[in-house]
Amino acid sequence: MRRRLVAGVCVPLLLAAVACSSSGNSDPAKVVTLEAIHVTGPPDAAPKVNFTAPVAFNKTTSEVVEKGPGTGPAVELTSLVTVKYVAINASDQNIFGTSWKGKTGPSTFYVNSVVPGFSQGLVGAHAGDRVLIGSQSKDAFDGTGNLEASVRPGDSVIFVVDVLKVFPEETLPPTVPTLTYDKSGNPSKFTAGPDVTKNPTDLGVYPVVVGPGPKVKSGDTISVQYFGQIYPDGDVFNPWTGEAFTAQLGAGQVIKGWDEGLVGQRVGSRVVLVIPPELGYGKKEQNGIPANSTLIFTVQIVSVS
Repeated sequence: MRRRLVAGVCVPLLLAAVACSSSGNSDPAKVVTLEAIHVTGPPDAAPKVNFTAPVAFNKTTSEVVEKGPGTGPAVELTSLVTVKYVAINASDQNIFGTSWKGKTGPSTFYVNSVVPGFSQGLVGAHAGDRVLIGSQSKDAFDGTGNLEASVRPGDSVIFVVDVLKVFPEETLPPTVPTLTYDKSGNPSKFTAGPDVTKNPTDLGVYPVVVGPGPKVKSGDTISVQYFGQIYPDGDVFNPWTGEAFTAQLGAGQVIKGWDEGLVGQRVGSRVVLVIPPELGYGKKEQNGIPANSTLIFTVQIVSVS
């Protein structure tokens, strides 16, 4: 990070839209509700999805078609989840993504990192649930379509998602500022409560979500998303952008607080770091960050190599 901080993530096919042609089914799509979509099959096998194409949705809706035990945390936009899914173009019944065939296997990701229709449809579900989602175009691939996925501009999308695991989130102690999120589930601001430590002198490392991946070692190259602010609730100097940031730990490419605080954390984790000046930028002003500033970050570890 050349002593500067930025952010990023990379998640499967359900994410970014890229331009595509408008060829394909030319019949007008019938606007339907989820009652027109029939999902069958046991929960431990790929679902069978039956409907008469072309159809479309004028709003994004979801329902649990197979309910699990209902235990554990409910899915939120900020949750880390492991799922299996089938993604179907509602205009032509084309399956453009699935975890049930080939070597893909289950997908683990933060809910706010996938297309809005997928993420909104999962909110409130629990591990063990099978969820049917009907996503209008603007909540899937909007007006551009997705060439890789054979989804054309304006196509609605159907997802059937089996929620395998919802990772628990730990609450930050009262001595640490509270992180608030925007309506999309992205970090927006740390806010200080009455019990927040005023001038911390030690590095603070607080895993909020413990991911399932390998532990990070010094010398590893990591890819992360992150958000940075002046401690405890000062100016945001690095808003959440969704852009990937990659750096090698222990090589002088990041501030010492990152070098020390991220070692030992697992890939997939979300970690809050409180970094005193000696482990940050010290006595020098840096990119608008005043000298002798204590810093606070939330960092999501996307991958390691």
